[in-house]
Amino acid sequence: MKELTKALVFSVALILIFASVTYVLPQMKGEAREALARAHFRAFCRSFVDRAARTAFFAQVDLLVNVLTLGTQLFLTARTVRLLGVALTLTLLPIFSVFGFVTLGLAPTVAIIVVFQVLRRAGNFAVARPTREVLFTVIPREDKYKAKSFIDTVVYRSGDQIGAWSYALLSFLGLGMSGMAFAAVPISAVWLLNGFWLGRQQEAMAAEQERFSRIPVSLEK
Repeated sequence: MKELTKALVFSVALILIFASVTYVLPQMKGEAREALARAHFRAFCRSFVDRAARTAFFAQVDLLVNVLTLGTQLFLTARTVRLLGVALTLTLLPIFSVFGFVTLGLAPTVAIIVVFQVLRRAGNFAVARPTREVLFTVIPREDKYKAKSFIDTVVYRSGDQIGAWSYALLSFLGLGMSGMAFAAVPISAVWLLNGFWLGRQQEAMAAEQERFSRIPVSLEK
């Protein structure tokens, strides 16, 4: 009964806490980043000769993200999770986000925005997202599919809307580019703490499940 209660609590946490902070808050950070990008967009576009050059540049950015994602997944992701564990691996992207937004706040230039976007997107696709999926391995299959279905619909759509509202609110409060970047720093810190807590919970539950799975073998001996 105690183990069932733990699994239930963890499942609810995955839906209400993990889903909201690991998607909604990053989405809010994404809106802040887009606000910074829009502020520089006109000056940025003037650096290109024509629309074709601008399109080619963004295509190269997407290609770089895909190459970094593929290379990291093939050679680093599994090794990183085995070396650091789930909890610490989940903190890598929010730690990078904290430093990235501080840097953007101090020097909101186009070059930093592009580098930050490329590294953040690649880190999300290659490391953060696969590691988040590991969290579901310690809960019952039925709870996992129900939670993922809820996250993929309600939480994702809510994240889009909250992200849009957050940008409008920050603009209404009169925050400029640097202000929006600094506002995303504490959000990233909350994201970091939430990811670490969930990772620790997953590791503890996985260890407990492994310990119980060995009990019948011991009894047979």
